[in-house]
Parts: sequence; structure tokens; C-alpha cells
Amino acid sequence: MRQTFSTILSITAVFALHGCVGLGAWTLGTRTESSDHPKIDQARGAIDLPKAGTETDLKTAKELRTQWGEPDHIESREDGKEEWIYKTGGLRWSGMVLYLVIVPLPAMVPVGTQYVSFLVHDGRIEQATRRDWAFKAGAYCGFFGMMYGGLGCGTGTFEEKQSSAAGLEK
Repeated sequence: MRQTFSTILSITAVFALHGCVGLGAWTLGTRTESSDHPKIDQARGAIDLPKAGTETDLKTAKELRTQWGEPDHIESREDGKEEWIYKTGGLRWSGMVLYLVIVPLPAMVPVGTQYVSFLVHDGRIEQATRRDWAFKAGAYCGFFGMMYGGLGCGTGTFEEKQSSAAGLEK
């Protein structure tokens, strides 16, 4: 009886570790998103990049400097515009994560820092760009609840999986 209880407890603990059991491989790399209509939050590095054509309040460079402080770096361009760069903390990673039964095996290297940049011209913000890292594509077979929402096998990009999951929620 004691061995049966121990076995059941061990199996339960394994499944409770992180909610994924199976085989899989995912690539990760740099993600860059830009918008001509950024919504800039009060907290440094926090922006919302709505789709093109969305009406939002564009901020001036002066308001940006008041909210977020001085940029970490300013690059002058030949066309008279400036790119203001604010580091948002952390590194951007590139590589692959192999997943064997319950053990993730990361093989990643840092390729830069995460940041938000603003294209500024005549005191106005013309564009915002966020550059960070994300899981790109992968293949899996097993139960990957936190990434793919359940039991199964498949391949694809994370954007495809997220948009199909968002379609199911509506």
C-alpha cells in the first residue's frame, strides 16, 4: 500500500510541476513591433501598439521626456529625425528549447537588450517600436496546457496558435 501511495504521489507531483508532459522543440528570437499611433503609459517602457488607423492620443517628445525621463540613447538620423531609445530591462534571446517528457532543455544565447524606441521629428513622436524576444515556432506532441492549451500534437508559430485561441474565446 505504501509503495502505491508513493507512486501516485510521485506521478501527481510530476504533473503539477508546470503542466507540460511530452516532446517538443521551440525556436526563439527577436520580435519587433511598430506603430504610428502608440499609446504611451506612465510607466517607463510600457506602451500599447495598436493597429494602424487606430485613433489614439499621440504624445509629444516633451511629454515623453517628462513621463519616462531622459532616453538611454539618442541617435540622430540624416533626415533630421531622432530615434530615442529606452531600455526596458532584460536581454533578447535567440536559440531553441527542447522539451523531453517533463524537462525543458534551453539552448539560448543573448543577442541584445530589450528596448522601446521612438522616432521623433519636430518635437512629435512619429512612430514607436518595441524590440524584445519571443517564442517563434515549434513542434510538440503531448500535453502542453500552458503553451497550446491541451493534449495533442502539432506544429506552427506562436502567433498562429494565439490568434486561433483568441478566435475560440470570442
